Amino acid sequence: MVYISCFSAARIRNMRLGDLILALGVFGLVEGAARKCRNPPQRKEWRELHLAERKEYIDAVHCLANLDSISGFDGAVNRFDDFQATHSDQTPNIHWVGHFVLWHRYYIATYEKALREECGYKGAQPYWNWSLDASSDNSSTAIYETEVFDAEVGFGGNGDYMSATPEQNPLNLTGHTGGGCVKDGPFSSKYFQVNYPEPDCLRRDFIPWIMNTFAQQSIVDHVQSQPDYTTFARALENVPVFSQPNIHGSGHFGVGGVLGQLGNQAQSPADPLFYLHHGNVDRVFWEWQQKDLWTRLHQVGGPVAPMDYSGTNVTLDFTVNIGKLAPDATLEQLLNTRGDVLCYTY
Repeated sequence: MVYISCFSAARIRNMRLGDLILALGVFGLVEGAARKCRNPPQRKEWRELHLAERKEYIDAVHCLANLDSISGFDGAVNRFDDFQATHSDQTPNIHWVGHFVLWHRYYIATYEKALREECGYKGAQPYWNWSLDASSDNSSTAIYETEVFDAEVGFGGNGDYMSATPEQNPLNLTGHTGGGCVKDGPFSSKYFQVNYPEPDCLRRDFIPWIMNTFAQQSIVDHVQSQPDYTTFARALENVPVFSQPNIHGSGHFGVGGVLGQLGNQAQSPADPLFYLHHGNVDRVFWEWQQKDLWTRLHQVGGPVAPMDYSGTNVTLDFTVNIGKLAPDATLEQLLNTRGDVLCYTY
């Protein structure tokens, strides 16, 4: 039904004949792709899942962490590690670029597919809508006291406080509250281990002021108000300084902080919360697309090289590669979540 909304009666009346023929042709292609994607998994916010569904998801993540690695990266022991190692390997080329949001869309969808096809998970990849809990009080810890971080029905909480050396904190972040091993929940040391690039526990290091300021709904609204893909992509990541909030940084540095893996650009997928955080980033993108789906299924832009906004831009036929996780795909293919490569909805 969402595709039909692109062609309202008022819009059709205002179209020239040639534009209408083109539009109907595009509509036919979209409808054809939708027919290939039957019964797409519907992604939901973590707290919209029943308790049994949450357990099934966490069990599937543990399953993935007990299957043999296929990626070929030294240090990757299991299938969960494969995803972390692939992201780490490509980190220099997939942030502050025009393909950032689509690379990560493909990556998350491939993780979702692995959970479903290799571990028998029946549901869709959930997301964590941090804006629901961001406080106007920057020191508030309420956002960490929800069911997302619950030890029984969520992902567990913070690690014990550890001081950080200047070498460990090159970004000079202030206000970190943890840094030690996650103390409770299904991803504490008793149940889960990080293997890549070397064995470690899962660490978290909450920074409340980042979580609260970066996750505000007003910033989401600003991102979703952008008129085209290029400005949307730029607003989503913003610039790499902490004086200018950006929603992508919210979950990363609000949870990973200085010493946690989620705050490390290369190692962030070591934390299973990465996939719920980026699921929400993708939801924000998906909702932005719905506002003008006809146009936004065929529009990309932004730099090929990180931060090179005056250089070469990505195009629809630009190819995304995620190593041995899945075959290459073009940006145009990845714009459609109900197409010939991806199959899911929100």
